[in-house]
Amino acid sequence: MANDKKDLIEPIDASFEDVVGAVAPPRGSAVTKSLPKATHRGILPIGGLQLDCFVLQDGRRVFHKRGMAKALGLKSEGGNAFMKTLGGKKLGSELDLELWEKIENPIVFNTEGPDPAHGYEADVLVDVCKAVGRAFAAGKLTKAQEPMARQAQAIVNALASVGITALIDEATGYQTERSPDALRLLVAAYIEKEQREWEKEFPDDFYISLNQVYGSDPYVKRAKGAVVINKPQHFGNFTNKYVYGPLENGEVLKELQRLNPQIDAKGTRKQRFHQFLSEGYGLEKLRAQRQEVLTMLKLSDDIDDFKRLYEKRFGPLDDQYSMFPDFFPLGSKK
Repeated sequence: MANDKKDLIEPIDASFEDVVGAVAPPRGSAVTKSLPKATHRGILPIGGLQLDCFVLQDGRRVFHKRGMAKALGLKSEGGNAFMKTLGGKKLGSELDLELWEKIENPIVFNTEGPDPAHGYEADVLVDVCKAVGRAFAAGKLTKAQEPMARQAQAIVNALASVGITALIDEATGYQTERSPDALRLLVAAYIEKEQREWEKEFPDDFYISLNQVYGSDPYVKRAKGAVVINKPQHFGNFTNKYVYGPLENGEVLKELQRLNPQIDAKGTRKQRFHQFLSEGYGLEKLRAQRQEVLTMLKLSDDIDDFKRLYEKRFGPLDDQYSMFPDFFPLGSKK
């Protein structure tokens, strides 16, 4: 017979707040105060995703734990899904002990939120993506896991020309404190090693909206009778100034002009600038900027109205982009 006194659970002589505090120390406690603090925070667009990233006070660059599952395209973005997937026998065989130890021991740090965050140093994501790629090449992934391999490869490709540290520094605003050659490395992240085949990157709606703010006809008839969207030469200069120009304050455009120089007095180039941008990073940045410009075009009555919106969003044009002058068609407003 069981000892009734032995099996008796004594009541806890403490308040609910004290119990919670013992299990999960509240923010501001001695435990949380000792945790490293995130001094910079940002969103990194990479591989078609938007990942939360941080720079800690000790200089470590980290991704939030939930972003690791998101980076691999897992249905659940929780940390448990990430651990479970990597813990599988076949995929797990591609992770060395050092990497697995990092995965099992996430970094706990303080952010501006009410609770401490959990994350991993940036190189853990890179190493995991490479491990997924090795598992795929060795035929260790299931059919359902193949999209994960494609997502991992997209991230590796985006980092082919530059370390992930430079990308996080740019995303968090930490670039003012990084090494002098970091901008060069960051611009390299935008550029594809081999020129891509042409694909339509600017939708018809972009040029129709441009014609509307310039007060020009959106369609023109060619000599043989075909009706096409009107794309006068000064639209190219507009695109350089307002879409390509702001990418790293003109540094990306300068590199694109070097790679794709003018071949005649008319300013003709052999290729489109976007054919030189990298999948997973350069194109993601271009598309985000293009969408912002298109939204402002749709909200504008004329080109002056657009400029006012643009300057409100990005700052004075004369200071930032004076190296990209406007070209206006005859009879239009200046």
